Amino acid sequence: MKQNKQQGFTFIGLVIVLGFVGMVVFSVLKVFPIYMEHLSVKKALESLETDPAIRSMSTAAIKDKLEKKFNVNQVTSVDRKTIKVQRGTGDLKVDVTYEVREDYMGNVDIVLSFSDNFIVNL
Repeated sequence: MKQNKQQGFTFIGLVIVLGFVGMVVFSVLKVFPIYMEHLSVKKALESLETDPAIRSMSTAAIKDKLEKKFNVNQVTSVDRKTIKVQRGTGDLKVDVTYEVREDYMGNVDIVLSFSDNFIVNL
């Protein structure tokens, strides 16, 4: 009688799969708060874009208003230097470009770059 060789998950295979799943979960836990903060930045820009008073505001007032919205939503990655406001002849452009660096593991960092803008016709 011939014996059948059992095939299945070995302990080493289980460790490898659990290690891979652990790394994916760890990565998601590191990146998720950064994307949630970016969502707050986008919402602040969208609310500013639909504000009818923006057409008459100065560039400093626009930056102040955005900073207040960022403070309320606990956005710490964006500061006044990353907010660019440009007035053209018939439009107003607001651009927020920033980079977030998060420690990942040891000397490895995760770097995420974001750029959001909108144009309002005056």
